[in-house]
Amino acid sequence: MARTDAPARRRRRVIRMEQSAARQHPPRRRRGYTLRFDIGGVTGHLTTNAYPDGKLGEVWVSVDQQGSPLSGFLDSLFAAVSLGLQHGVPLETYVAKYAGAQFDPRGPVSDPDIGFAHSLPDYVFRRLALDYLDAATCTRLSIAGGPTEE
Repeated sequence: MARTDAPARRRRRVIRMEQSAARQHPPRRRRGYTLRFDIGGVTGHLTTNAYPDGKLGEVWVSVDQQGSPLSGFLDSLFAAVSLGLQHGVPLETYVAKYAGAQFDPRGPVSDPDIGFAHSLPDYVFRRLALDYLDAATCTRLSIAGGPTEE
């Protein structure tokens, strides 16, 4: 059996950030909202906090299944997303990565702007795109409101 050049096949795209990307802490008093949702029988809350200029700075998602692996996954994911946003990672980068992710729970959503979600991150990032990104960016990222089950 011939050996292949394994390291060449495993090369990954490296994302480099400027060394000067200092964390921009959100102000003590923040603007944002809390939204209740239901996806595939899982109920939870999406909480956002924005900077004074309206740019998203924090995202928190909690589900009613406290202590479950799903709850732990969401806590970790959105803590990392919040830190990324505070260090200058654009929201559209996260939307492009996580909108459309498919895994359970999935199903009809209580949010009439979304209609159907393929996963919790799919719902959250589509909701954030509709709330914090302009229409042209949403169109470019194929984010649209309304019920669609694909």
